[in-house]
Amino acid sequence: MKRYIGTLIVFSLLFCLSSCNEEDYASKEYYKNVVYLLSKESYNVYAEAHPFNDGQEVIGYFSVGCGGSLSNPGEFTVELGTDSVLFNLYNRGNFDIDTLKYAKLLPESKYSIESNIIKYPANNPDQYVKVAISVIPDGLSPDTIYFVPVTIKNVSNNYEVNSEKSSILYRVLLKNYYAEQLPNTYYQSKGEILDLNGEVVSMISTTKLVRPISKNSVRTYVGNEVQTNKSTVNEINKYSIILTVDENNKVQVSPYGTIDIQQIDKEGSNFYEEVVRSAVDTTLNKYFHVSYQYRLLKAPATETSPAVYDKWITVDETLKKLDN
Repeated sequence: MKRYIGTLIVFSLLFCLSSCNEEDYASKEYYKNVVYLLSKESYNVYAEAHPFNDGQEVIGYFSVGCGGSLSNPGEFTVELGTDSVLFNLYNRGNFDIDTLKYAKLLPESKYSIESNIIKYPANNPDQYVKVAISVIPDGLSPDTIYFVPVTIKNVSNNYEVNSEKSSILYRVLLKNYYAEQLPNTYYQSKGEILDLNGEVVSMISTTKLVRPISKNSVRTYVGNEVQTNKSTVNEINKYSIILTVDENNKVQVSPYGTIDIQQIDKEGSNFYEEVVRSAVDTTLNKYFHVSYQYRLLKAPATETSPAVYDKWITVDETLKKLDN
């Protein structure tokens, strides 16, 4: 009996010690409260898609974080600034001497940060503070990489800064109702290429990258042509067309670069349509139905001669948006 009681006492003491240790882990900070800027990709890139807004500002956010096993015990401030070091590393690391592909700094006229002094409250349960950045997307190109470089210049109350996460490249991407860049939007293209007599020459069956270029316009390639990540600016200008949707869901087909386009207005074409998938699945399928003829530029006009084009190609096409 005494042996049993002794064993019970030993287990009770061990249980109490274990409980005390658990309480210590829950109430004590075992890691440093280190301040950093949140990023999601290599080179500390933080990307956000911004909707076109008729030339007006739209608000995006990035975050200042403070790591540790517990919330920060005291209030502190973070001073933000700009630094081109990470920006230059990104361009050299990704494009080397191919300077035509280099990312660009977003013009200062296109953005503003709410404040360069961020107050970080004590005992912050979220362990981060969101910082608002106002951006004007209209006029930006979907073919250019735009960055706002942000860096931590100073932190009060002797808080330590994570040197590897002290700077970010805030990337400005674009979107509208029909397409976006985060992630890229693709449409399934089905249709026909016709000759001058209206006879089918070949079928169209491909997946097309569709880029937002304004609040109600998107850009894509003609016919069976397909834009890839390796497409050059000259190729984009050569093969691209613009689809613009009006308030009545009518679609206007127009040239983007050097291509020559003539819209073919006929019944059942050149309109935007949305269709509910089913009574159970109320997701909308989005369609562009377009008819047009195009010809590609062979030689630009000079002072002595007009531009030279290839022959006309006629297209009847339906593009269906694919799920991102």
